[in-house]
Amino acid sequence: MNRHQNHVIRAAWKESLTALRANLIPGLLLQLLMAFMAAAYFLNPDARAAFERLTLLRSHWGLLFSFVGTSAASALLPEFLRLLLPGKPSRNSSTLGQRLLFAIPFWGLIGMQVDLFYRLQYALFGPSDTAFVITRKVLVDAFLYCPLLAIPQAVCACLWREHGFTLHGFRDHHPVAFYALKIFPVLMANWIVWIPLVSIIYSLPAALGVPFFIVAQSFWVMVFTTLSERKK
Repeated sequence: MNRHQNHVIRAAWKESLTALRANLIPGLLLQLLMAFMAAAYFLNPDARAAFERLTLLRSHWGLLFSFVGTSAASALLPEFLRLLLPGKPSRNSSTLGQRLLFAIPFWGLIGMQVDLFYRLQYALFGPSDTAFVITRKVLVDAFLYCPLLAIPQAVCACLWREHGFTLHGFRDHHPVAFYALKIFPVLMANWIVWIPLVSIIYSLPAALGVPFFIVAQSFWVMVFTTLSERKK
């Protein structure tokens, strides 16, 4: 292993630890929220009825429900939150229209993708009626879907947006170094936060997977938006 590889590994580990520290408290809060929602579904008849109404909407509208729900959680909610946060926009900040033109289709398509992925998991492994089935779904989600598709596409899309929808952010990066420095730190934070979350999601009836994902996504986007605005 040469000096450059050692430097890349150290830098990737440092960025990963930074991401973990930044996301630890919000991640724990989100996990508690999702655990509370799951307990309410199983223990409270009124909560169960409300969640089942969501499943009816999801069943009726299909992928459109996933598109609209995820877009509202990940595109519209941050803009509303940004209006409530103190601070002035920077000179290089994009306009509201530009941000929504990117965020609405991108996050909507992500919601549809997650919906299709949950359906694929159900087709492959069946209903989550045993701990063995839930474990297999979590492992496929965390160690195949996230590192190979979910996290790389999100990081690349955000990097493309941050550099004015050009490829400047990808230049002068070897693919391995790019993955180590840009994607792996996000993946580490994702594992710490989302593995417990998808364990909860996969323990619920399949029709509740997307509604619970949308709730988790909305909370996470609120935290991310707040941290980003404070950083600015």
